[in-house]
Amino acid sequence: MVGYDPDKKKLTSSQILIASTGSGFVARFLLQPIDVIKIRLQLQIEPIRRQTGSKYHSLLQSIRLIHHEEGIRAFWKGHVAAQFLSISFTAAQMYSFEKVTQQMGEIFPSTTTSPTAKVITHFIAGSIAASVGVLSCQPADVLRTRFVGQGEPKIYKSYMQAINLVWTHEGIRGFYRGSIPAIILYAPVSALTFGFYEFFNRTWDRLPLEHFHSVKHAFNGGLAGLLARLIVYPFDLTKKRLEVVNFEEARSKFGQTRIYSGMMNCFSEIFRHEGFTGLYKGIAPSMIKAYISTAITLSIYDSLCNTLRKTSSD
Repeated sequence: MVGYDPDKKKLTSSQILIASTGSGFVARFLLQPIDVIKIRLQLQIEPIRRQTGSKYHSLLQSIRLIHHEEGIRAFWKGHVAAQFLSISFTAAQMYSFEKVTQQMGEIFPSTTTSPTAKVITHFIAGSIAASVGVLSCQPADVLRTRFVGQGEPKIYKSYMQAINLVWTHEGIRGFYRGSIPAIILYAPVSALTFGFYEFFNRTWDRLPLEHFHSVKHAFNGGLAGLLARLIVYPFDLTKKRLEVVNFEEARSKFGQTRIYSGMMNCFSEIFRHEGFTGLYKGIAPSMIKAYISTAITLSIYDSLCNTLRKTSSD
């Protein structure tokens, strides 16, 4: 079970970190290609349909075009930064979530016994955990987005060069571009994910589904992640747009580029020039990723936690 449970053996800090980094690593490696496609669609100013000036027209066309122009390795562009992002975010998020739910459970025992109180507790703890996670890994997210979003010839040829260029031309602020929409995005996403996940698990336990218990965490985790991501998706898109401000030269071959002064300006410009649907560019691969990623992360995390409990008790 994800979160504090007084009836189960308490995990140590190192065990929480092992379980969270392991689940984050596997999920990121498997889903990096979907993330690359999602980011390319999110960053495109032109409509996602066949018309003059639009580079990417659809999900399948984007896959074929990226493979044709850049090869199979393009689907893992920015993977090192993305892997660091995934591991650091998942570790910070899950560690914070476990500790916050533990503290709340010890101070207010009703949060572990009352179904409604537990869902609310997971909602609050999820929001706090995501904020900690965002602040710990936003620089890696900025680098990941820029590596994925650049064309040929490359502006960033290595991670050390990228870090040096961002620091030289943009300062510390450059590493935290998009951090406000990131917190606005991930805090409710995490809150809704953990809240939905706990609610779905409790609902599952009331149904005659004993023979399907092995798929419980994957199914419920995936559904929770999908619903949470759908609700706040526009913030993910604006975050990506802000992360590539001052990176227009590397994106010149992908079509139009724009400079945004902040989150609200980004929202208004997208709505004015691209319409309401512009706020949902890349929604298809994002929903696929949200379901699979959350399903993999939570099911592997839960499995590793149970394994570590059994191993340490021997």
